[in-house]
Amino acid sequence: MRTVLLTIGPTHAGKTTFARQLAQRLSSSLVIDQDLQARFLLEHYPDLVPTKGPNQIKHDLTGWLIEQAITSSFETIILCNANTTQTGRKQLLDPFSRSTFRSILVWFDLPEVTIADRLTHSKRDGREIRGDSSYYDIFQRQRIEPPVTGEADQIVRLRSTEDVDTFLDQVTDPSLDALFDEMLTD
Repeated sequence: MRTVLLTIGPTHAGKTTFARQLAQRLSSSLVIDQDLQARFLLEHYPDLVPTKGPNQIKHDLTGWLIEQAITSSFETIILCNANTTQTGRKQLLDPFSRSTFRSILVWFDLPEVTIADRLTHSKRDGREIRGDSSYYDIFQRQRIEPPVTGEADQIVRLRSTEDVDTFLDQVTDPSLDALFDEMLTD
């Protein structure tokens, strides 16, 4: 059985770093990172990117990448973005057949003081941000709808950087079977 893993959390929670580190531990994995797509679109096709409202071109590109990933041979597909709403998460997970894919939501529920510290000390250049917003502005606007039972096969809640490290240390089996047998669920 293949696995799709979806990150949930505000800007600067560590979702991209986590996705990269997880992919390094899993030999047959692919990270689909919407921040990279946003950056690519803004650098190469700025006239196609809307200045306000939903970034539909980014969402369409994500959908296309998901379609390609599903038909690939990757065992684990990691969808990395804020994924703040239940509706948005459902739309991303819908293409993944439950007869072929198990789903995991990894919820970065870190203390606000941790995020604020990361925002203050961030070295990110913000090239994926549209308009005049800053990461701090984005953080202030983001409202995470907590995941609920049934939204995925497994929900993992990470409340600290230590939880993130523990999760990654426990990923020793490329099939991720241990996550479905026990693990850090809340």
